[in-house]
Amino acid sequence: MPSIQKPSLSSAGLSRRAVLKGAGGVAAASILSAPFVKPSYASTPLRVSNFGGFFEKAFAEHVYPEFTKTTGIEVQSIAQSGSAQFLVQLGQAVQAGSAPMDICCTGQEEVIRGRQQGLWATIEESRFTNLGNIMDGYVYRNGKAVDGVGAMAWYITMIANPNEFEKLPDSWTDMWKAHPSAWGFQGSGTTMLFDIVASVYFEGPSILDTEAGIDKVIAKIAELKPNAKLWWTDEGSMQTSYQNDEVIGGMYYHDVAMIMKDEGTDLVSIFPKEGAVLGFNAWCVPKVGTVSDQVIAFLDWTATPACHELIVRHVGSAPLIERAKLKLTDAEFARASGPGKPIVVASEARVKHADYMSQQMLKMMGA
Repeated sequence: MPSIQKPSLSSAGLSRRAVLKGAGGVAAASILSAPFVKPSYASTPLRVSNFGGFFEKAFAEHVYPEFTKTTGIEVQSIAQSGSAQFLVQLGQAVQAGSAPMDICCTGQEEVIRGRQQGLWATIEESRFTNLGNIMDGYVYRNGKAVDGVGAMAWYITMIANPNEFEKLPDSWTDMWKAHPSAWGFQGSGTTMLFDIVASVYFEGPSILDTEAGIDKVIAKIAELKPNAKLWWTDEGSMQTSYQNDEVIGGMYYHDVAMIMKDEGTDLVSIFPKEGAVLGFNAWCVPKVGTVSDQVIAFLDWTATPACHELIVRHVGSAPLIERAKLKLTDAEFARASGPGKPIVVASEARVKHADYMSQQMLKMMGA
């Protein structure tokens, strides 16, 4: 019988951060001083929150200081909760007329849920000069105004032990071929198998817009059960199973896989020919008062090639600016990103049908 983990309340992108948190340790919030601070900004540093641990530390040490050098705007880095309570707590603060940060980094589903709750300020696009650098689909708009700017991306690829294959797989469909009790698959209602199956076996993410379509996708996922050694929600258990030779591979986060490889694990991270799964985070502004010029300056700077180059090099996340505009070596780009058109996470459907997808997926795994 394949092992099945209890589902996590965190989203796929947030639970991944628990793994990377261990790589960087927990960083305390810090204020980064600029050598030339404009007088109007001197007493009001910009408060920017990011996922705690590795992410917050990497941004505080390598990304925010460059923004300060460029603009003279001081930044206070804040470690942000990655739990399901983040939006609840932020909602309470906004309702009270304040927020613990000026800008926060959120997942795709949190952008949508936050919009539904009226948490995000909207900004006229004319106030930006660099937004055109961000690739299509990675800027959130509420009507004609912007309420989320793409921050960084992450990929789920297929990892495999090269010693187990005469020819390495190059397609998601290879996971459906006969490999009894061999693979590790992401489980629970947050699994990216929904997006993979929708794009590879059906007409695309639109099939996830209805419960009938979701049932068809789950029926195809159910065909993986003979090949499943592990249904994981916690990336650490997938890492352990792979390193203990309990699985020959499976679906996994590319950035975490690169850390494993750096530490000596024998694996390859494969971008399947149908596309790896791409999810991304966005910068959002809590809706409390007027959006300041400092906030606009930060969001606009994060849409520059210089910012995304720093994120690739020091955070290990994928850029949301096309490679032709970036000064990255092949090795730098390959560590964070890959070739081909990605399968983008269907965040709208996941918010609309979150409970149904979770219930039906868990029912299928337990059957």
